[in-house]
Amino acid sequence: MHTDTNTMTPTHTPANGRRRLAAAAGIAGLVLAGALMPATAVSADDRFGADNLNRVCNGDAGMYTSGLTGDCTFEVQGESGERVDWLRYGEPVSNCNPGTTTAISSQVGDVRSFAETWKSGGGVSLEIKKVFSIEGGAEYSQTRTTTSERRDTVTANPGRKAAVTLGTGFVEQTGRIRVDVDVWDNGARWGPRWVGTEAHYIDDVHRTVPTGYTEKGQDEVGCDSDFRVPA
Repeated sequence: MHTDTNTMTPTHTPANGRRRLAAAAGIAGLVLAGALMPATAVSADDRFGADNLNRVCNGDAGMYTSGLTGDCTFEVQGESGERVDWLRYGEPVSNCNPGTTTAISSQVGDVRSFAETWKSGGGVSLEIKKVFSIEGGAEYSQTRTTTSERRDTVTANPGRKAAVTLGTGFVEQTGRIRVDVDVWDNGARWGPRWVGTEAHYIDDVHRTVPTGYTEKGQDEVGCDSDFRVPA
């Protein structure tokens, strides 16, 4: 993790302004209570570390981040081609009774939802709930969750079992999360005064994004075989 310091330019948006007013009140309360570094907070050395910055982007900013607050932006640096992951939907239709001679048909299916996921370079899952913007990879610039329904009539011939399947498209993005950390003047006469931001980074971030693409299919195997597509 490395740190860049931006010129402190006090630019406000209404939403950011409301958040900073709340943050100022919280910081003032911590100062009055003598609790800027509570037992549950991080140490000064780790204040701008990736774990603490992740707490900011997870909506835990304030007391549990030693008063650290800020806005989070994912900067896309690379993007893979689309891949399709296949899953079975609903219960399979099995026609495996000994001596059966007729086919069995039934309508089966299910509904599934897929949300974007975040990981660090070491494969550790990141809880990211408050990334306010995404720069680059414009086609997937919004936080994404897709829902897919797959239902169909499936026929299983004697000695066979069958299931409906659906392929869902995903893209892998790599980059870093920029945390524009609020900088405060705690010596101001009327309490903490916001004076600008400093940019700090969570590096080597991987984002998996559902694209919304789907493709229908079926999986049919013998009764003594495992399905090729996972449930």
